[in-house]
Amino acid sequence: MSALSGKTVLVTGGGSGLGRDVALQAAAAGARVALMDVRKDRLEGVRAAVNAAGGTCKVIGADLTAEADCARAVDEVVAGWGQLDVLVNSAGIFYGGPIVSTPMAEYDRIHNVNVRGLYCMCREAAKVMLPRKRGDIVNISSIAGKRGILHESAYSSGKWAVVGLGECLALELGPEGIRVTTICPGGMQTPFWDGLGRSIDPTKMLRSADVAQSIVQILSLPEGVVVKEALVYLPGR
Repeated sequence: MSALSGKTVLVTGGGSGLGRDVALQAAAAGARVALMDVRKDRLEGVRAAVNAAGGTCKVIGADLTAEADCARAVDEVVAGWGQLDVLVNSAGIFYGGPIVSTPMAEYDRIHNVNVRGLYCMCREAAKVMLPRKRGDIVNISSIAGKRGILHESAYSSGKWAVVGLGECLALELGPEGIRVTTICPGGMQTPFWDGLGRSIDPTKMLRSADVAQSIVQILSLPEGVVVKEALVYLPGR
């Protein structure tokens, strides 16, 4: 039997990058996978790949910054498959620059997606997991949530918030049978960097598929075994 056989997994940001790789690997491990993204057109290719590999997949166009969309996404999974076993909060956006030239609109945009939207998804997932006394919530933070990085105050402050949220949720939900894990990856080779005007050396960055593999392995651990936080990075980085 596959490691995640019979489990239902909802992945935010499932249309590209780490979210896409988590979806593909979770499906390969036997899970039914729901993909959530603000751009539903990006999800169709992932759904086709999952289906071609013999997996089961549904797509949900939804905006993390809209509270009603977060609730609807979870409701669609439960209505279609009867349960939600795993939430992987992979969606995220970036802004970099000196604090003195960072528009508050950019700060608000970053935090609305990376913190508020993630918080809302955790809340909606907890509502359906608590009565069953079981489930997994995996939140993707960043190495920027563990150490300061020059000119990333808006982004990094949000990722630190995600780490703090994970600490709180582990205390609150852990005794109720819900495992909460925060993943802090180093820089990854994903479309996340497209259009940012940064020079990126892919040889010094993680493959998102490798980070996804670590997430699926954590989800595959026996019940009662909890990885509260994991830093995933290349040696020397």
